[in-house]
Amino acid sequence: MDTQHPLPNPLCKVALRLAAAAAAAAVLCLPVAPLAADAAEYSYNGRELFAPMAYSGRWYEVASLKKGFAGEGQADCHCTQGIYVPKSQEEGVVQLEVNTFCVHGGPGGRLSGIQGSVSCVNPILLEVLPEFKSPQEVSDGIEAKCSLRFDSLPFIPPEPYNVIRTDYTSYALVQGAKDRSFVQVYSRVPNPGPEFIAEKKALLAELGYPADEIKDTPQDCPEMSADAMMGAMNKGMAGRDLMPAGTDPAVAMGGYDLGELGPAPVKGIAFDSVRNPLETLKNVFKLISS
Repeated sequence: MDTQHPLPNPLCKVALRLAAAAAAAAVLCLPVAPLAADAAEYSYNGRELFAPMAYSGRWYEVASLKKGFAGEGQADCHCTQGIYVPKSQEEGVVQLEVNTFCVHGGPGGRLSGIQGSVSCVNPILLEVLPEFKSPQEVSDGIEAKCSLRFDSLPFIPPEPYNVIRTDYTSYALVQGAKDRSFVQVYSRVPNPGPEFIAEKKALLAELGYPADEIKDTPQDCPEMSADAMMGAMNKGMAGRDLMPAGTDPAVAMGGYDLGELGPAPVKGIAFDSVRNPLETLKNVFKLISS
């Protein structure tokens, strides 16, 4: 840089921030191969940042608020859970594969599932460049800014997936919309107890979420191994064609029929149908236009 003719002060700030971001990007290089949950920890200026590898694994949903498009077909869900697997790391982005399952109506009901990709901004870049965060994300103090895309529905825009809080070993609070209409309380165990759930709801209330609308998710099904559930998902999705862009939203959100691939004692896997086709159309339009 020409020290005799320095850049104007605002430009200097931009240049310095970009240089810092580039340096930060060089620090964080996640391998593509899956690692142990505690194998990767990152910090910046002494502050621990979001660790995608530690976040991976199995999470049980124990409470949630699900409005809008993202909540279609989940009103009767029991035993909702997500299995997160490290997928890849590209320029400034960390990606996890997520396989979400739900048993409809109660123990012994139909098991449904959908597969997607969660892409997260490099946690160091997010710290260096806070401009990446919306005012609400700044207010919530999110730990990770991510987006969720359903691979089988490429015509549906990515949805927000922000990790508000997590300690990796016991709980995570996840925002799934641009506003406060979709939030999940995750636990590493299916039944952490009422005090655990009440504590997390209280924290969300402090952040402005309507705690009285956050409902407990029953975890009352017989335990199903993660390997068996993933096996059913992988077999069911193998060789499937992506849904074309002209697919009716009611059909698209109905997803793929996975057949009789579910682990005992839950059989008859099939994706849930939408609650209301007209409401689904409205939610799709809102999602695309937002």
